[in-house]
Amino acid sequence: MPGLPRSRAARKFSLFRCSPGRPRAAAFGRPILLPFLLLTLGLAGAVQAQTLSALLERARAGEPTYLGARTNMLAAQARSAQALGAMLPQLSATASANNNDRKYKTRNSSVPEARDHQYESYSTQLSLTQPLLRYANVVAWRQAQAVIGQAEQQLAGAEQDLFAKLVAAWFERLSARDAVAFTARQAAALERQWEIVSRGSELGFYGQPQVDEARTKLDQAISDAIVAETEVHLKRAALEQLVGVLPERELPFMQGTAVLAAPSGAGLEKWLEDVDTNNPNILAALQAFEAAAAEVSKQHAGHLPTLDLVASYGKNGQAVGGFPGQAGYDIVQGTLGLQLNVPLFSGGAQSARVDEALAQKEKARLDLEVARRTAILNAKQAWFGWHGALARTRAGTQAVKSARSALAQATAGVENGLKTELDVLQAEQQLRAGQRDFRKGRYDQVVAFVRLLALSGRLTEGDVAALDRLLVASPEAAEPPPEAVTIKVSGR
Repeated sequence: MPGLPRSRAARKFSLFRCSPGRPRAAAFGRPILLPFLLLTLGLAGAVQAQTLSALLERARAGEPTYLGARTNMLAAQARSAQALGAMLPQLSATASANNNDRKYKTRNSSVPEARDHQYESYSTQLSLTQPLLRYANVVAWRQAQAVIGQAEQQLAGAEQDLFAKLVAAWFERLSARDAVAFTARQAAALERQWEIVSRGSELGFYGQPQVDEARTKLDQAISDAIVAETEVHLKRAALEQLVGVLPERELPFMQGTAVLAAPSGAGLEKWLEDVDTNNPNILAALQAFEAAAAEVSKQHAGHLPTLDLVASYGKNGQAVGGFPGQAGYDIVQGTLGLQLNVPLFSGGAQSARVDEALAQKEKARLDLEVARRTAILNAKQAWFGWHGALARTRAGTQAVKSARSALAQATAGVENGLKTELDVLQAEQQLRAGQRDFRKGRYDQVVAFVRLLALSGRLTEGDVAALDRLLVASPEAAEPPPEAVTIKVSGR
């Protein structure tokens, strides 16, 4: 077909060239697509690749939610010390010094008034109280231990959640980078197709419907490229929410031949059992329920008598006596005894506190059930998400294999005059789509498996750091193997 086949070398320099006499359909796309290609080629000033290990250190040092959980742990430990202190001896000292002006007048009118001008008085006392029978204090200490356990599990859950969020945000950013590259090249290919169809229409090989369809596909591709660029910024912002502002760095690629961990060997029921037993959020809710139960016992103890050992030693005196004309005195006194307090009636306040504690206990039980159901649901989503990602990876592998074959045939056909440039462009699009799906599937596999580990409380810093070994700088190393690999899935 005269005028249609063109060499790939010539095509490379005409991404934004329009046919003479035709409207420049892609002209408005030039300032959009060019930054995409520059970003894809790593020409934005990148000098050093980012690593998950470095990002993890930044996240642990500055992520507010995780730091808040650590601070909450310190608060719980302080509360435990308070509860213990309430059961130990309470020692206090008081002292006072006064300057007095006293006027003395008897009820007997025959006795004249008297007045002591400016005399001094003082008192000092050392008091000791040792609780002997205060059941509420014992329960409060047990409650404080449950609160510490809750804070520990909340901290563990925050750490697991931070690790999982970081991995997800990281690979979502890599996926967004791949989407930018794909949409930019897709738009460039569709622009070239539109040029070919437009030129073919002038020569009578294509009709106006084919031209309109090619233009529509081009406009849609440019729209997809804009959306992809937006996603890049959003994914970067999501990652920066965890680690702070990121400098410009070159993003790595995942090795296409690396063997990824699979959750299938243990089976879904085993994973759900593991999550139900070890999930930090469930364990934290369980400790919260224990603390609420202890609160009920503590408020019930408000109806019980208390017994304290009390002792004091003091000295007081003044410069004059109790009556005018008397000499001053100094008194030293020591006491030791038992003090019993029996609550009789508090206006119903203590009973209301018991009712409140019972309601809070029931709420804690419901919160525990919510935590359990949420963890189980998240585990199922991660489990089936991994299998869906595996299917996408396998489909992408097969698509790449087929597209490579089709591209080789189309290229040879162009050289022999049996194929057109359109056939080559379509084969290239299929190849890029297969590569994108393959990478996206593998990213999602990693993220799903990491979420499963986090939900079961088994994700470690070493697991996150180990993911760096899957990443390489070369995009060629991210390609799937030449032959499709079949991965058996068990436990489904």
